[in-house]
Amino acid sequence: MEIRLPKKREKENNREYAYRTVRENIMTLVLTPGETLNENELADQMKVSRTPVHEAILMLKEEALAEVYPQSGSKVARLDVERMNEGFFLRLRVEPAVLMQIAGSLSSGQIAAFKENLKYQSEAVKREDSVDELYRLDGEFHHMIYRFSRKETIWRAVRNVCSHYDRVCYLDGRMSYDSAVLKEEENRVLYRILLTGQAPDGDLERFYEKHLSGYRRNFGDMLEQYPEYFNI
Repeated sequence: MEIRLPKKREKENNREYAYRTVRENIMTLVLTPGETLNENELADQMKVSRTPVHEAILMLKEEALAEVYPQSGSKVARLDVERMNEGFFLRLRVEPAVLMQIAGSLSSGQIAAFKENLKYQSEAVKREDSVDELYRLDGEFHHMIYRFSRKETIWRAVRNVCSHYDRVCYLDGRMSYDSAVLKEEENRVLYRILLTGQAPDGDLERFYEKHLSGYRRNFGDMLEQYPEYFNI
């Protein structure tokens, strides 16, 4: 169980670092659904004590990303289709409304932030080994919609509810690079909506449903190739 180790942030304590590290490894399937979470091994790799790792796993349990069994250890939660559908539903209902709060009224600084993000997305698309970078930038792009709308609390709630949905979307990108590329193309459409306040064909919800449901094209293949990942 070799995990990716992000750089520790300034003023980040060991529990926060352990939580962020384990969560990122779960979300990018480095720690795969159903895999045992060995607290001692994780602590050794992160060079922290076991206590912050244990606390981090309990936090992840609250997000339905970890399963904790008394006396027998912990595992990465398998992908739950019902939770995945709940995440899709929540984003479809909430995010267009949040976006329209700022659409057509972005400040120059906000426009610059979106443009910079899209520039990095465009550069990442040219490298076919950049799925992780594309999904990180996609997450930042959507986070800015909530942040600039002053809806950070809603963003955190959406992020937690959508954890299973987000993992399925990441798996989709891993299986089909075209799916990752399509996110970048559709984010450019979202940027135009943010600038003008006008959705394609005047139907923002229809566009959002298409944007958020891209994983469905390959969902049958996911179930066939990775049945052990899913809890159905």
